[in-house]
Amino acid sequence: MIKLLLTIVCCVAAVNSAKIIGIFMTPSYSHQVVFQPIWKELSLQGHDVTVITTNPLNDPTLVNLTEIDIGDFSYAEWKKSSLLTLGLRPHSVTEELQEISKAYMNLSHVQLSHPIFQEIIKNQSKHHYDLFLVEYLWPSMYPFKDIFNCPMVGILSLPMVSSSYSYMGMPHHPVLDPDMILPFATDLSFQERIGSVAFNLVFKLAGAIQLAPKINALNRKYFGEHVRPYRDIAKEVSLVIVNSNMVNANIKPLIPQVIEISGIHIKPKKPLPKDLKASLDNAQQGVIYFSLGTNMKSNSLPKEKTKLFLDAFAELPYKVIWKFETDDISDLPKNVEVWKWLPQQDLLGHKNIKLFITQAGIQSIDESMYNKVPLLAIPFFADQRFNADKVTKNGGGLSLDYHSFTKEELKEKILTIIEDKKYKKRVEKLAAIAFDHSVSPLEKAVWHVNYVLRHDGAGHLRYKGLDIPTYQYFMLDVIAVFLIVILFVFLTLLKISQFAIRKLKKLYSAYDAMFFGKSKTL
Repeated sequence: MIKLLLTIVCCVAAVNSAKIIGIFMTPSYSHQVVFQPIWKELSLQGHDVTVITTNPLNDPTLVNLTEIDIGDFSYAEWKKSSLLTLGLRPHSVTEELQEISKAYMNLSHVQLSHPIFQEIIKNQSKHHYDLFLVEYLWPSMYPFKDIFNCPMVGILSLPMVSSSYSYMGMPHHPVLDPDMILPFATDLSFQERIGSVAFNLVFKLAGAIQLAPKINALNRKYFGEHVRPYRDIAKEVSLVIVNSNMVNANIKPLIPQVIEISGIHIKPKKPLPKDLKASLDNAQQGVIYFSLGTNMKSNSLPKEKTKLFLDAFAELPYKVIWKFETDDISDLPKNVEVWKWLPQQDLLGHKNIKLFITQAGIQSIDESMYNKVPLLAIPFFADQRFNADKVTKNGGGLSLDYHSFTKEELKEKILTIIEDKKYKKRVEKLAAIAFDHSVSPLEKAVWHVNYVLRHDGAGHLRYKGLDIPTYQYFMLDVIAVFLIVILFVFLTLLKISQFAIRKLKKLYSAYDAMFFGKSKTL
């Protein structure tokens, strides 16, 4: 009997399992931590999962998971980019977009030319999968959908970007929801509204004229001349899983294909290392935690900026724990400790943490909100300025301009956030909103991935706005008819009016001649 039950269970598991492949190209841990829980859970549910990633889990207990590590050469190429130091100097949004595009194009060339990817491309018949998971940020990996000939699910480690809206036909209002690359997020001024609308138009135009041909040319180089334009492939996505919520992104109408999973990377709390715990426990006045994340390194700051921070920290009554990647920092004030690595999520959960000084990466903000810690944001590039503006206007903290702040301003804002309890209360409220889920973000994400598998790509979720021409989507033909009708009515009324006026003139002339014996002209 037991053998029979085991056989039945195995058969059911075999029927429900699928072969899934994921490609997550960005060599940044803050991106990969959003993807990792999803591929791990899918493997635990019995799916046969293969992942090409820059940050494998390397967990030998995951027997259904095969991880192909592309981290070494991907990180080596990423570090050549000036993108990571761009934020240390003043720059325009245009320059930033150019550097982002250049970095991803170079990375795509290095990755797609590598034997790992070339073997898949050249031996397509050997690689059959039921589902393709892909990072939906940069389109050079989209053509693998056609190679695997299966449904595609996109995953974003950030909130929705402008290109994703257009790929999915989703309505997008540039005033109510500006692009995350812009330095403002909500409650836009008149000048910001003009800037957001202009950016939206120029971004689409530049994408169509400049960027799209480059990406399509790159894809033809590595996938062959037969490869479809990436925009055509992107429009066939079954689902897009997005790292956003009602606090870190703007409220907007979402089509059923978009699933929000903010906080998916947040793990159950673990005990802190003994020496770190002792340091935090002994800080009776409270602790300020300072970290610039995984991309913007503290040790890359110019010495004058490092000194400015230290001078301000020295005048504070609080202990400062600074994530600093090297040992070459000197003249530390007594209240400042530097650590090369810190378990950020667990540290932020300590009762003595009063403030988190951050570069305003979306994962860091989520972790701070989750632990109800107010923020002082110092954004550098990409979505960080958008995030900082969102935090400030939400009331969860304040922000500083890295290029112009003074010691006095830094000190004043730190003290304001810590001493004015409204920031702590507001963060508590924001956390209650952001993390009030009916199910966990991971459960939600994986359920929807399985939904796509159960319904053969879930094509019924596709928004009809993708399937009609542009002139129909924007109702240009309908508007034209209305304008023609209005013009016809106007011209008709004009003609009637002119006819009536002529008749009245004749009547007036006849009346005048009858009573006065002569005709007058009006």
